[in-house]
Amino acid sequence: MEKIRTKARGPHKPAAAGQMRLGYLSGAPRVSTRPTAEVSGARTHVLGVMHAFEALGWEVLPYIVGDRIGERCSGRGSERALGKSFLHLLAADAVRYGLGIGHSYRAHKEFAGRVDWVYERLAVFQAMGRRFQRQGIPWILETNAPLTYEAKVERRSVALSTLAHSIELSAYRDCDVLICVSKELREILTSCAKVPARKILVIPNGVDTAVYDPARYQSLRLFQGFTVGFVGSLYRWQALDLLLKAVAEIESERGIVLNVVVVGDGAMRSEWELLSRELGLSERVRFVGRVPPDDVPRYIAGFDVAYSGQTALQNHPMYLSPLKLYEYQAMAKPVVASAYSDARQLIQQGETGYLFDPGNRESLKQALIAAYETRDRHEAMGNEARANVVSRHSWIARVRQMVTGIDAILGGES
Repeated sequence: MEKIRTKARGPHKPAAAGQMRLGYLSGAPRVSTRPTAEVSGARTHVLGVMHAFEALGWEVLPYIVGDRIGERCSGRGSERALGKSFLHLLAADAVRYGLGIGHSYRAHKEFAGRVDWVYERLAVFQAMGRRFQRQGIPWILETNAPLTYEAKVERRSVALSTLAHSIELSAYRDCDVLICVSKELREILTSCAKVPARKILVIPNGVDTAVYDPARYQSLRLFQGFTVGFVGSLYRWQALDLLLKAVAEIESERGIVLNVVVVGDGAMRSEWELLSRELGLSERVRFVGRVPPDDVPRYIAGFDVAYSGQTALQNHPMYLSPLKLYEYQAMAKPVVASAYSDARQLIQQGETGYLFDPGNRESLKQALIAAYETRDRHEAMGNEARANVVSRHSWIARVRQMVTGIDAILGGES
């Protein structure tokens, strides 16, 4: 693909120089802020970032394609529709590519002369900020994954992967600042995409601590006994099969009965429901399915401990920054988590949660047994976890750090 030349920026206006206006761009048809959005993690992330900018005094002007087109594109069943056949994927790719061109033009027409920065959540076939950059407006790009790889290999949701990858690489290399969620993802971007490290900011995910506040909710508890809970999309890397097998073995080996509540939906639901029946856990495992966003904290409040068990991806080191880690702890719940970088930084072993070796069932069993045997300490552990999240890991803290870093890069200080 021919590289598009961009217009040089004018003198940098630091964020502290009066009220700033941010154009927030999202071109993915399935990413929406509607409560019915199937991609719930993306919805949470978009709202968290925009609300944090507003809390810090910015005026935020959103252009979110998923909010401007039919709800059918972002609602329940939208992912399943993509995977029906290669022709469905091909048609979806053509739609996404066309939407990217059309909405890039419309967003620029709507916001031209009205914003100081544009902040774009990158999506497959999308690079909406480029038009603004040509006019000298800084283009801040956020990526949560090597998108084409994840869509092709982990989700199987793209057909025109060569074109998608070319657009993605061009966006990474041409944007003014690139925000990513983990050091592992930064390494992928610098080594595979050849993005200069000096323009990359690592900003992990965060949480809206006013929304995820246990004082606001009556717990929704599905089992009387000790309950391990999970919230999120049911993809293979969430490793719920590891949890189910560990729970079954703990009961047979130690006589300890653990219940499991799974809140969410996704590609692996049917397979994991079948596994729970095969393991004889039907009476102790409840798959709730997708619930309205306002109900998620109530379910978390009903857990004794929460599970975040990400396992290795197929071709890359674990680069994800799990939102659920921060949401669980904001709800004052100890977490049983696979010991990847976010969890190691967030969780104090035995003090705010329990770490285990990723993908290791014996290590997970020991963590679950430890959680059960120290259940009388969970209230104190949860309170400490929430205090840490409120002080250091809120979306406001993340965006404050982000703005400082963006100012330094745009001002040539990095």
